[in-house]
Amino acid sequence: MAKVEFLFIDRRSVESLLPGTKQLLEIVESGLLAHGKGEVVLPPKGHIELDDRFNGHFNILPGYAAPAGMAGVKVIGDYVDNYRQGLPSEIALLTLYDPKTGAPLALLDATVLTWLRTGAVTGIGAKYLARSASRIVGHIGARGTAFGNLAALASLFPLEEIRIASHRPETREKLAREVEEKLGVRALAVDSVEAACREADIVIEATRLEKPEILIRDEWLKPGSLLVTYGWKMAVDPATVAKVEKRVVDDWAQCRKGGALHPLIASGANVKVVQARLRYASASSTLDTYSHVWPDSDESTRTAVEAVLVARADSLRTQEVIV
Repeated sequence: MAKVEFLFIDRRSVESLLPGTKQLLEIVESGLLAHGKGEVVLPPKGHIELDDRFNGHFNILPGYAAPAGMAGVKVIGDYVDNYRQGLPSEIALLTLYDPKTGAPLALLDATVLTWLRTGAVTGIGAKYLARSASRIVGHIGARGTAFGNLAALASLFPLEEIRIASHRPETREKLAREVEEKLGVRALAVDSVEAACREADIVIEATRLEKPEILIRDEWLKPGSLLVTYGWKMAVDPATVAKVEKRVVDDWAQCRKGGALHPLIASGANVKVVQARLRYASASSTLDTYSHVWPDSDESTRTAVEAVLVARADSLRTQEVIV
């Protein structure tokens, strides 16, 4: 019988191999392009729910990427009280497989990879949807993915100020120091979500709520701002979701199963949403869009969103939501 051998890569080795932010964004965008072209199999993520026992759970993320010639399963332990043990709240392992035989190829620490991949997707979404002159960012949450979000945005926009709000003062203050030291952008640790959101061009909601809670009030968001929300529990004012001109998601199948907008979807609310997929056109990436509406679709919505995406929303006078 043939031997099954696989590579183990620890966190230190993973970090030594990481690309810079520019190359990271290019790599992740190529993955999003593959998804848009149907070269990826990406089922909705699953969960091992242990919150009632240990105040935490596991996220199970399987996938197959044809351009890489690999399948994989990432398991993320998401434990909100880990800071008491000196551990990050998210700890991840990734297994990679040969999709033709099912044989394992590698087992690697994916904690930092998860933080940076998440940040890269935030940055790529903003690249196509935020105003190109965006200068102020409000960031809600200061967990591991937060710096990845801000590093990606700082590489794409002429940022002048980043405001950080989080549940614990020590986490937002630490993140603010890291931003100033590593990104060279003025960073403020603020004591309220409102202070982070007011007059911000881009607002990122990256919280870890245990139950839905309105953290970001509609009246705090300025016209023309971009709101990116990827916490699993809904933290956005339903009034914002109802009134914005465009609601853009990256994976409709996932949103129908769970996520920030799922309560509205499950309720049958009559809200139009657009799934945005990257596609390759000439020498540059653009966004193609596919509209979904509860309960029906509207071609004019799709047309309007496509026009805004191509224009990168520079002249948009409404807020937008990416999930």
